[in-house]
Amino acid sequence: MNNKTVETIETAEKWVELSNQKNLEGLSKITSNELELIGPKGIGVINHQELGKWIERANLQLATIEKYAKDHYIVLVQQGTWLNDDDTIKGQAIVFTVFKVVDGQVHFLARYDKKEEAFKISGLNDEDKIN
Repeated sequence: MNNKTVETIETAEKWVELSNQKNLEGLSKITSNELELIGPKGIGVINHQELGKWIERANLQLATIEKYAKDHYIVLVQQGTWLNDDDTIKGQAIVFTVFKVVDGQVHFLARYDKKEEAFKISGLNDEDKIN
């Protein structure tokens, strides 16, 4: 595994941890101020302030099940749990989160319902699984 791949894995794992904690200050340190975002509600480029609003609104906890990574891209297979304001569970699903990490910062983030979609956009495949 090359250094770029190691950095990508470490940054993505840290990003998920900080997101679960809703640690916006920590997230802003490892997220580009022009984050390209693809999610269920569309595509856009958001800054740190908009990222904070997105994290709060989603109220999502992610638990990683599998990882696929190579160079700047990683796909995390995750159990997503969306919470209501009172922390009761609103919904749960398996999601496929794609990160592009450059120089220790997340520049691209996408969430898909199917692994094939995540692999298509990231250029990764089953052979890139990290054990």
